[in-house]
Amino acid sequence: MNHSKAFIFISILLFSFNFLVADDVLYELTKDHTVIDASYDPNIESFYIVSTIRDTNNSSIIKTKNGQLLRQQTIENFKVAKMQIDKLSNVYLIGISTGGDITVVRLSSSLSIRWITKIRISEKDTLSSFFINDDQEVTVLGYSSNKRESDTFLVKIDSNGKITVKSVINVGPYEKPYALIEDKDNNIYITGEMKEKDVDVFLLKLSKDHELLWVDFFDNSGWEDGGLDIELIDNDIILTAYSGKEGWYVFDTVFLRYSPDGNVSNFVRKSYSNGSDWVRQLEKKDEYYYAILWDILTGKEYGMKLDYYFEIISKKEISKEENPVKIINVKNNTYLLTERENKLYLRNLD
Repeated sequence: MNHSKAFIFISILLFSFNFLVADDVLYELTKDHTVIDASYDPNIESFYIVSTIRDTNNSSIIKTKNGQLLRQQTIENFKVAKMQIDKLSNVYLIGISTGGDITVVRLSSSLSIRWITKIRISEKDTLSSFFINDDQEVTVLGYSSNKRESDTFLVKIDSNGKITVKSVINVGPYEKPYALIEDKDNNIYITGEMKEKDVDVFLLKLSKDHELLWVDFFDNSGWEDGGLDIELIDNDIILTAYSGKEGWYVFDTVFLRYSPDGNVSNFVRKSYSNGSDWVRQLEKKDEYYYAILWDILTGKEYGMKLDYYFEIISKKEISKEENPVKIINVKNNTYLLTERENKLYLRNLD
């Protein structure tokens, strides 16, 4: 089957996205594709869309501009999980290969495969996230489970696809790292949750050589707490977390602002859903924050725009028929990319 024929052009985006409206259809895929992630490259004003191909172990990535299919690539024996694009328009995919190895694939902007690198730390590795720095180095974050314990691991891959560093970090008896970010000096920040007597948020900082510089915990005693996402803003770290009473499944959103030295300068607690907040993604553009919020109790999801103090400016419910994929900045606007019946929609959050 020629998978490039599986993608059907729906509509040309008007004037290169200058006049996108709420119901613009970005693209439509055939029903044998499940959308996983998408990104926009401002250097070449193109979208990349990745999907898994149902009833196979294969994944697909397409490149599209102004609604036109430019390139398509199928990667066999690989289930994609996430995608990122570096500043030079190289495309990176991470996922799981047939056999269970965590796998990173680097492609050119024209979707030619440059290298494929596989990672195995233990027999029970779980992928969390990955990050590409300005030197085109990839840092992969995950954790390995062993009975009732788990440890965080980091793997660094150079621009040629060679593994240069492997590190295992024992934060506590049982931890799940969720997100990482790297600063301009190549220091790495990782957040997640750690369980001992109860579940606590952890945030740690590593040097570029993966030396542990500091670790901090947020413990609302007797409650379930976990770090979900991190952003670097004005040289500080903005940590997004959840906090709720154990067994109640009622969670608030917590924002903590850390200095690079590990000092907390600001603490904000919000209840956005009046139920059970879970922030899937947080992005900042200019003086505003944008978030995808999931209410665990009701199952409802929302696209939100927040001010500097994390107060709601707008909150738009996402219909049950739609799957929120990602918040994407396109030129001067911020959009929520959603999927419904294999059609991708851009919803303006500004």
